[in-house]
Amino acid sequence: ISRPSRARVTHEADAGHGRRYQVDSDLTARVIFDLDGTLVHSAPTLAAAANALLDELGRAPLPVETCVGFVGHGAARLVERVLETSGGVPGGGLEQQVARFRSIYEAEPVAGTTLYPDVAATLRQFEAQGHGLGVCTQKPNAPALAILRALHLMPPVTAFTGGDSLDVLKPDPRMLRHAADQLPPGPVVYVGDSETDAATAVAAGVPFALYTEGYRHGPVSGIPHDAAFDDFRELPGIVATLLSAAKA
Repeated sequence: ISRPSRARVTHEADAGHGRRYQVDSDLTARVIFDLDGTLVHSAPTLAAAANALLDELGRAPLPVETCVGFVGHGAARLVERVLETSGGVPGGGLEQQVARFRSIYEAEPVAGTTLYPDVAATLRQFEAQGHGLGVCTQKPNAPALAILRALHLMPPVTAFTGGDSLDVLKPDPRMLRHAADQLPPGPVVYVGDSETDAATAVAAGVPFALYTEGYRHGPVSGIPHDAAFDDFRELPGIVATLLSAAKA
């Protein structure tokens, strides 16, 4: 994966909230996003599915806030943590419970899942600037694609790598490379919300922009990142700055 090499910021003005940038670039970048906790707030839907599984097992539900701490490592790990927290893995084994959770969740992955503010407008802005857009997520392919389509993110997103696409998960850099390889050539910037996303960017050797309002488990200061933001309206300027810095 190539790092950004040629772009420049030609105008920067106070927009009343953060900054507004206008980019003059002679190349387009490949901007790859995580999904859960980055583009969408999906924890309520994941928690509902997890609690439906627990109900079938005769166990009490877990708070959404608890389930948030289990997001980001794939469905199997989420189910394992849910079961460990609620009394342990039943005798039938983890694989059976993961299959049941996936069946519950994939039956209705969209209800309760929402876009973070200004995500749609920001992706349209990137598309208008000619950047290629992709998603790289641990979420199983079927529900991830259902969410992207239902929330009208696909397009502008055209590249996709999900939890079923390869035999590895993030932070293995092959996940990110798989998504980037579906887009026209250009430098890559990865956007995510978690420690796993940061480790993926480091492993792939690409700049990382950290969305601070997602599902990270520790402080921002403890997560490697090239830029951090809490408002998606800031992201086009951040990407422009990363491109410009790489050129310098």
